[in-house]
Amino acid sequence: MTDRETARRVFAREFNDASLQYGEHTDRAPNFVITPTGAMCNRIFAVGVLTEVENIGSAGQVLYRARLADPTGAFTIYAGQYQQEIATFLSGLETPAYVAVAGKARIFSPEPGAHYTSIRPEDVNVIDRNVRDRWTCHTAKLTLDRIAVMEKALASGLRGEELTWHLIRHTEDGAGVSKAIDHYGVTRNTLEAYKQMVTNALSTMIEPEQPAEPKADLGDVILKTIARLDAGDGASYKILLAEMENSGVGEDSVEQVINELMSKGQCYEPKIGMLKLA
Repeated sequence: MTDRETARRVFAREFNDASLQYGEHTDRAPNFVITPTGAMCNRIFAVGVLTEVENIGSAGQVLYRARLADPTGAFTIYAGQYQQEIATFLSGLETPAYVAVAGKARIFSPEPGAHYTSIRPEDVNVIDRNVRDRWTCHTAKLTLDRIAVMEKALASGLRGEELTWHLIRHTEDGAGVSKAIDHYGVTRNTLEAYKQMVTNALSTMIEPEQPAEPKADLGDVILKTIARLDAGDGASYKILLAEMENSGVGEDSVEQVINELMSKGQCYEPKIGMLKLA
């Protein structure tokens, strides 16, 4: 019996940025999705707000697609005939709901240059916001740890197998860091962007010291504007931003409130640049 791979913690944005698969592509050998900061993910442990569950199967076939939003984006989850119990569980949940999912990391590449990540769930549980916040803090720390290792790797000047053997003595992701640098062309700017992602994720958990009525009002205005602009496929972020700026609200304020609304499961991105109410 082979040992089960540890379920790794990564934020949705980084997981969705991944396009590198590593392994022998056999049933017995583990296969990995390697993220841009070098996390080698055979299995994923993700926590967030379940915002959408849909049966996309055809001809009576059961195939549920769900979206699990964390403070940086959303994981896509697929549960079909081989996860019948989980599919039934997901279909019976009332959204939005705080949920924890553990499962296999997958990349689907329908054509060159196109990559879509997903999780094939093995275990799903309803949790509360405290669990979500603890997951966010732990995932933030692990992400920053990987970034620190990658910064040292870039500074070393080593590459390929030489870098792998240099790092493997210090981190379990030594091979992943080396392969990520080669595949993604990681630079210091790349790492700074992921540091900002972590900062933004943690900022969604900070409660204001005093009630902030204008921000609460802005959240309501944004939700109502999304509903008004949504013709079926979602509301354009650019159009929403233009309307807010015409009302005297800056882009930074709009983005901060939208991130808070997404972390609470009140809206989500069905695709990049579009917003939809949960």
